[in-house]
Amino acid sequence: MKKSIILLVAAVLFSAGLNAQERSPSDVKRDFEKRFVLLTKNLNSAETEASLQQLLNDVSAFETEFKPHQEFLNKAVFPDGYDGLIERLKKSKELAENKIRASQLEKEISSLTSQVQSLKEENASLRTQLAKAQGELAALKKTIAVLQDEIQKRDEAVFALVDSLFIKYDTDQLSGSDMKKLSVLEKKNVVASLKRSVNDNIMFISSASFSAQQIPQLLNEQRRFESNWKGVGQKLSKAYVPSSMQAKEVSEINGLITNWHALADAVFWKGLNEVFADENLPIVPFNNGEEMQRNIIKFIDDEMANTPKRSDPEKKIIFESFAYNTWGSKLKPSWIPIMMRHGLFTEEQMNDIDAKTKTWSAAMTPIESRTLPYILIGALVIAILAGIYLGTRKRSA
Repeated sequence: MKKSIILLVAAVLFSAGLNAQERSPSDVKRDFEKRFVLLTKNLNSAETEASLQQLLNDVSAFETEFKPHQEFLNKAVFPDGYDGLIERLKKSKELAENKIRASQLEKEISSLTSQVQSLKEENASLRTQLAKAQGELAALKKTIAVLQDEIQKRDEAVFALVDSLFIKYDTDQLSGSDMKKLSVLEKKNVVASLKRSVNDNIMFISSASFSAQQIPQLLNEQRRFESNWKGVGQKLSKAYVPSSMQAKEVSEINGLITNWHALADAVFWKGLNEVFADENLPIVPFNNGEEMQRNIIKFIDDEMANTPKRSDPEKKIIFESFAYNTWGSKLKPSWIPIMMRHGLFTEEQMNDIDAKTKTWSAAMTPIESRTLPYILIGALVIAILAGIYLGTRKRSA
């Protein structure tokens, strides 16, 4: 019986091998690209170690299955070929591993921090675990920063290449012979490289977690790329009018950039709301600059109305949390300039919040300290008048 099962399994495997060998080159190319897209999508959405482990096995099997076709796929799949797509899968795998590990570490840090704070006596073991987790999280965030820098540098290199090509060939004035010269774009796969850059940025911003210092730069990078594309995309569209495939890819890039724009905005406003939440400031969440100004002004007005009800230490803590720890030291130096640069906030809105903050500061000054100078002056005037009156009575007597 056992021998029969072994023979049956061998027959199935042999049949599968024959089917794999019988696949045409076009089938191999199609299956390779389809499987790559599915694996990348699943890696980006992986949320648990169990699901990730299965995906890692799938990636390994994928690489092994198509290894015999490596030479063919390197020529047939543009622009990256077999080697390039396998390398991109490895980067997707690294990002997925980092994301899941960072999520686990953040939960572990939160739990350990809570335990440490609740203990009356020091617990060396917990403190050691906390320090280790914090160190690993810092290392992961550093890795994420390096990946972000690599993506930014490649974006700049691709646009530099496009600019250098279009300096000579302005598609608004190209002749028929000049259009042939523009085939250098096809050879260098510039459109595919631009598309890959946008896809990588979308994958990165969807997969990683970022600090309050990184988020403004993410928005700035997206807007810079989008601005560059507006200048180059129209020329590329005109250059590729005769080629339906390339024209389609240019159109796809427009859609991808729109998606990236929306993702960058969502991360930006979520991060900005968290800056206030981290300081325990009860500011109603907002999703644009007008809402942000309105909600901050409402928060300050409410605090000024509650000033008589709070103790001096309470008033000081709330005011400093907003004016110094958040608005003055975090938003105005890094967030507000980028918001103003890209039309999300105006100088007038910033000045309005500054003025309201100064009014709040003045309202916090105790009434006694504001009226004391006038009381002293009044007492001095009364003393002088009394002296004059007494002197006059003495002379008359």
